[in-house]
Amino acid sequence: MSAPPPIDTASDTAYARGARRLDRVALASGSAVAWLIAPMVLSLCYEVVARYLFNAPTIWAYDMTFMLYGTFFMLGAAYTLQRKGHVRTDSLYAAWKPRRQALVDLGGYLVMFFPFVAVFAFVGWGYFVKAWSTNETFVSSAWQPITWPFKLAMPVAGVLLLLQGTSECLKCLHTLKTGRWPDRPSPEATEQPLTA
Repeated sequence: MSAPPPIDTASDTAYARGARRLDRVALASGSAVAWLIAPMVLSLCYEVVARYLFNAPTIWAYDMTFMLYGTFFMLGAAYTLQRKGHVRTDSLYAAWKPRRQALVDLGGYLVMFFPFVAVFAFVGWGYFVKAWSTNETFVSSAWQPITWPFKLAMPVAGVLLLLQGTSECLKCLHTLKTGRWPDRPSPEATEQPLTA
C-alpha cells in the first residue's frame, strides 16, 4: 500500500480536518483487511497441492476462499474509496476545475452513493441477524460452515462506506470553499479561494 499524498494544511478547514479523521478509519480497516489475502492464498495453495499431488481434495478450501475473498472485497471497499481506486470516467471530469469536480462529486454522493450504501448496510444487517439467530450454514457445501461471520461483513462494509462517504463529502465541501482538494497536491489545478 502506498503512502497517502502530502496534505496541504495552509488552507485547512474544519471540513478537511474532519475528513482526515474519518480517513483514518478507512486506512486502518484497509490495512487490517489486507491480511485476509494470506489465509486465502494459503488455503488455495493447500487445496492445489492436496488435490493434484496427493489426490486428496479438501471439502473446506473452496468455501474458505470464497468467504475470505468476499470479506476482503467488501471490507476493502472503504479503503479503495479513500485511495480513489474505484472506477471513474475521467474524460470530462479531469479537465474541470476543482470546484466543479467537488459539486458533481457531492451530488453523486448525496443522490446515488448514500442511498445505495444505506440500503446495503440495512439489508446486510438483516442477513446477519437471521444467520446468527438460526445458526445458518451453507447447505450447498459438504463442509457446511456457519454463514454469520461472512454475512457480518455486509453491514460492517456498509458502515465503513458510510463513514468514508462522509469524509469524501467533507472534502467536497472543503474544495467548494477553498477551490483546492485537501488530499490532492496539484497546485496547477487550483482556483482562488472564495471571499466572504
